[in-house]
Amino acid sequence: MSMRRIAADLECDPMAIYRHFPNREALLDAVADLALAGVVDPGPETPWDQRLSGILAAARSAALQHPGIAAHIAARPPLGVHGLRLAAGITASLTEAGLSPTAVVQTLQTLIAYVTAALAMAVNAGVRDERWHRVSQAMSGLPGETLPIVGSSEQFTYGLRLLLHGIRAEAAAGGSR
Repeated sequence: MSMRRIAADLECDPMAIYRHFPNREALLDAVADLALAGVVDPGPETPWDQRLSGILAAARSAALQHPGIAAHIAARPPLGVHGLRLAAGITASLTEAGLSPTAVVQTLQTLIAYVTAALAMAVNAGVRDERWHRVSQAMSGLPGETLPIVGSSEQFTYGLRLLLHGIRAEAAAGGSR
């Protein structure tokens, strides 16, 4: 279905959108996929780890630019043309990393779980409020100077870096071959 056709129908009747989708979930799935339309896959000429982190960080950023649909993206990763395009880029990156086909699928699932959980936390992220100060104080005996805000870009980047190190180690160990 063409977005132009949908837009034309909406000009005449705002409820016309429901003629193009079988149910509310299908409509939200389409909107979620459209939110990822601008996410660029750096392509196979980019080293696998940079390509992978670029896709995942850009997908998170794109989802957060649309707060009304971000929670839906976190709950139901898009399977439309844009979601599948990004999944293909992620899969190609993991293959280039040296993982076996089985490990590629398992790692893809793990990365999707990480990104969707991080996205859900970002949607619900707060500020350094009273609760944050209480948690920070409770953790004051642990190493480190500050406690990042749950769902922050800083926390996401750190977790992604850990996952990339794990992928390298898995590939070096034979990648579940």
